[in-house]
Amino acid sequence: MTTPAGPLAGIRILDFTERMQGPYATQMLADMGADVIKVERRVSLTPDGRPDDRYGERNMYGKNHEDSKSYSAGFLASNRNKRSITIDLKSPDGLAVVERLLPTVDVVYENFRPGVMERLGVGYERCAELNPSVVYASATGYGPDGPYVKRPGQDVLVEALTGWGRINGDATGRPVPVGTAIADTLGAMNGAFAVAAALYHRALTGEGQHVHVNLFDSALAALAEWGLHFMNTDQGEPRRATATHASPYTPPPYGFYKTADGYIALSSGRQIKQLCRILEIDDLSEDPRFSGFWPRFDNRELFSEIIEEALGRRTTAEWLALMEPEDMFAAPVNTFAEAFADPQALHNEMIVDLETPIGPMKFFGVPYKLDKTPASVRTAPPLHGQHTDEVLLEFGFSAAEIADLRAGEAI
Repeated sequence: MTTPAGPLAGIRILDFTERMQGPYATQMLADMGADVIKVERRVSLTPDGRPDDRYGERNMYGKNHEDSKSYSAGFLASNRNKRSITIDLKSPDGLAVVERLLPTVDVVYENFRPGVMERLGVGYERCAELNPSVVYASATGYGPDGPYVKRPGQDVLVEALTGWGRINGDATGRPVPVGTAIADTLGAMNGAFAVAAALYHRALTGEGQHVHVNLFDSALAALAEWGLHFMNTDQGEPRRATATHASPYTPPPYGFYKTADGYIALSSGRQIKQLCRILEIDDLSEDPRFSGFWPRFDNRELFSEIIEEALGRRTTAEWLALMEPEDMFAAPVNTFAEAFADPQALHNEMIVDLETPIGPMKFFGVPYKLDKTPASVRTAPPLHGQHTDEVLLEFGFSAAEIADLRAGEAI
């Protein structure tokens, strides 16, 4: 079966990104059909000097415990549907290769610290000189300038700075980092969206531009209603009443509650009468301690205790069997194993099997659907430099030129 062309088919991207914020963004663009050419260091090492472990240092990721570090998953999760070429940007001949590629690409995407690409000779001004219509995306930790411009930009550091650790804190007030790289993911999504918007502008006007995205702004903006609430009310700093309460500014039920065998999520304060009837307890909406938003908020620890005591009489599945027919806002709190085998996840094709250089592996599917030009998962994350010859031949390099560049260690 032929995969339909995605909406960005025909768009060519030079991808100078590493780690997650940049690679996840260019993967999103690749899923949409763009030809993403990942420009990698000539020597197969990670940015911090470790052996290249994209499929494990011994190419045994998922098959051998010693070789199955999360570092590999970090690369594999953000680099499907791309081609890899290796170029030494510090070599004059390597830089000349990039300059030969630039005039015919649509996007350059990089996520180094501000100033690095300029020092390498491939900053925005130089790229725009060679290709005036290029869309040049820079993904950084804090932006192109400002008081933090020289600081290392990393997900946990940004969670700390932007208040994510506080709003995710436990019931004692201790800040808790999010269990995934939330700032990187948000920065990647904002970056891919901004590039798509810039490409649309270019299609209308022919004009390229420099796009900026960063971890700090992306994390801060995603505080959304909770951040806005703090800035505009006297509510004060966020504090969870109980460890499993979801929002520190929302009264219960709004979080995860313990049952006889696990946890159940409840998220609607408008269904308290129904909930109490199903739980076979007194109607808490008639109790003056819980009879409105503020009473429930002020007494949220006690409310949660009463709910959990009742929930402990049955299993999660038994409660859901009673709640779902009444359209209750309820769901099981799944483990990873349960989540990735969930019937909705399978129906939505969010878990896909893909053949890789080390055999079949499971990947996530594409979380957005277009009925005419769908995004797709087509190829596994590439081996280091797997497509160098293929790409350079497409750009007009001769086999002899490629051989000379390789002999001179420019590629």
